[in-house]
Amino acid sequence: MSSVVADIGSGTVRLGLAGQNAPTHVFSSDGYEAGAAKAVTRGSTFDWTAMEALWKHSFDEKFELESKECPVLLADCPTVKEKDRELMAELLFEKFETPAYFVASQPVLSLYSAGRTNGMVLDAGHEVTHIMAIHEGFAFPHTIGRLDLGGRDMTDNMADLLKERGMEEDGAGLFKTARHIKETHARFALDFPQEALAFRLKPQTAPKYTLPDGKSVDLISEHIRCTESLFQPVLAGCRGRGIADLAWDAIQLCDADRESGPMHALSQFILCVGGTTMIPGLEDRLKMEIDTRAGVQRDIYISQMKQPERHHAAFIGGSILAGLPSFVENNYVSKAEYTEDGAKAVHKRCC
Repeated sequence: MSSVVADIGSGTVRLGLAGQNAPTHVFSSDGYEAGAAKAVTRGSTFDWTAMEALWKHSFDEKFELESKECPVLLADCPTVKEKDRELMAELLFEKFETPAYFVASQPVLSLYSAGRTNGMVLDAGHEVTHIMAIHEGFAFPHTIGRLDLGGRDMTDNMADLLKERGMEEDGAGLFKTARHIKETHARFALDFPQEALAFRLKPQTAPKYTLPDGKSVDLISEHIRCTESLFQPVLAGCRGRGIADLAWDAIQLCDADRESGPMHALSQFILCVGGTTMIPGLEDRLKMEIDTRAGVQRDIYISQMKQPERHHAAFIGGSILAGLPSFVENNYVSKAEYTEDGAKAVHKRCC
């Protein structure tokens, strides 16, 4: 039986079988059925009752497979706690009787999907953003940077900005409008203060958005202010350092390694994945911010995968690995190993 490959994020669940080029089932991780609770918040906070219900829904309703016949490969958040990795293994082995299990960090699998095992990954998703350095398919934990902000927060910020402009809609309607504006008009400004000022001085140059009632609104700077929060989290009321600072921290850690060391060249390639990275202008802004901090133009290539692969990168990487019989045989934790060593067996091989 082929492995079930699962990427369970804060906003979206992606499911499929090993060897597939894209997930066959993509659905919201909360509200996928009436009364369903949210299983994951901010990538690494779990509601285990909801998680059990989600797995049951996946096996019974989506795949219509017996879980005891299905090995599982799971993509998880790079900052998930060891105890939570153990609880996930316990849930799958004990409750669903899966015969074998492997778990890997989402950025590691995303890098595999790009045909690489070395580099840095910026993963900006629904509720959380990470950056980390990876060597030969294994993450360097001390390089991981985390920001508890993602696409959902940008949408909330856009909604707040629209309210400040006097837009009168109910909560759900305003959120839907804000999300659509973000998806169709938002971009990352190369020089945010200068561009925001230019739109205020010449509002006629700002893009227009037509509301559902036919009225139009000038987006004076909202379309660049909502995205700026990824670089300046305080604009969205979020504590933490922006992605340029987190990236620079990781780059300096790589630079500190000796010239022949495994980390030294990792910062020369940065892969951007996750739905939030689909917003135009990210790679140019990030490159400029890094060069500004370095004082010189760094030899860094910032890559973005094509859509929709960028949105499903972790699943695709997991599908590639799970489709290799030798990888499954040598790296999955078997039910026998779990029975002998307990849930801590997942830490032996999983990356």
